[in-house]
Amino acid sequence: MSQIKILSIDGGGTRGVIPATILDCVYQDTGKAPKDIFYLMAGTSTGGILCTGYAVGLPTRELRDLYLKKAKNIFYDTGWDDLRDGFGKNTGADYSNVRLKKELKAAFNDKTVFDIYQRNLASDLGRLMVCTFDLNPEVLNPETGEKYPVNFRPKVYHSDFMRDADEKLVDICLKTSAGPTYFPVYKNFVDGGVSLNNPSMAAVAYAINKRADGKGEYRHPDGVTRGLGKNLQDLKVLSLGCGTSNRNYIPEAVIKARDNGDWGNLQWIKYLPDMLTESNMQASSYYVDQLLAPSQYKRIQLFFDRPEAPDILRGESLGPDVKRRDLLEAMVQYAEEVYRRNRSEILSFLDLAPLV
Repeated sequence: MSQIKILSIDGGGTRGVIPATILDCVYQDTGKAPKDIFYLMAGTSTGGILCTGYAVGLPTRELRDLYLKKAKNIFYDTGWDDLRDGFGKNTGADYSNVRLKKELKAAFNDKTVFDIYQRNLASDLGRLMVCTFDLNPEVLNPETGEKYPVNFRPKVYHSDFMRDADEKLVDICLKTSAGPTYFPVYKNFVDGGVSLNNPSMAAVAYAINKRADGKGEYRHPDGVTRGLGKNLQDLKVLSLGCGTSNRNYIPEAVIKARDNGDWGNLQWIKYLPDMLTESNMQASSYYVDQLLAPSQYKRIQLFFDRPEAPDILRGESLGPDVKRRDLLEAMVQYAEEVYRRNRSEILSFLDLAPLV
């Protein structure tokens, strides 16, 4: 059989305009939307929102423009809110999720995971995986029938999972994008980037899972396997990052400045959030790179400190809440340039031909 294609999109807030631009370029060149190319689409945070949009059939240009037109509205803050939160993020999230929820509601209405499953039946393409993180997980004690709390852990929603059929897409997107300090906790869940900011390894694990202990829970033709049951050689993974300022490191001089790295809470607190997301993102990329041959794995990441990056992006430390239109447009420009330079290679990797 031909290799199945997997799309993986990182978390990154409004920097999600970068993978959205690349996928729009693919569509403009080939007429193929992501749901018509990829067997499985896995996303975290902004990547989860994008993959959900692609899975329900929203146009690639519409999703790209969402970042350009709605960033200021979604990441809206006031001086009063800052004061109430203790001058920034000290005692409350930077932003309310009310406006984000409104935009998601406009895009997905009351659609559920089951609606995507029904689309999958027609084409066997466009499966959806969205990574979140559960702050209050519970498991069932088979002997007593009661639930009891367990440690924090990732929670992955999937259009093949019967247990997720009734989950509303709006709720899943709010869970996966509830970035700590940026947005409030949503229904006991926070941003999937806490553990799976790059969901490519999670997608590969699901694709090769052949365990036959999922009867009654997983929706597959044979009714029993917990994953897609593929072999590693069956896979092709396109992994899209959301761009990076390439500043997630600690200079040696800073480390040595206080007793040669003998740090406590006050020293570490500044770096831990970025360490948390960057470390799991790099680890996922490393594992997939080890498992798959170069012809099976393509990672596209944009670096804002490179000479080819637009001047306006260089030297900037760009977080997930970028909302200045000029910066977002510069990211679109940069993504388009990277796509043009690598167009033949990208289309060949996806087994696609341009329309003209």
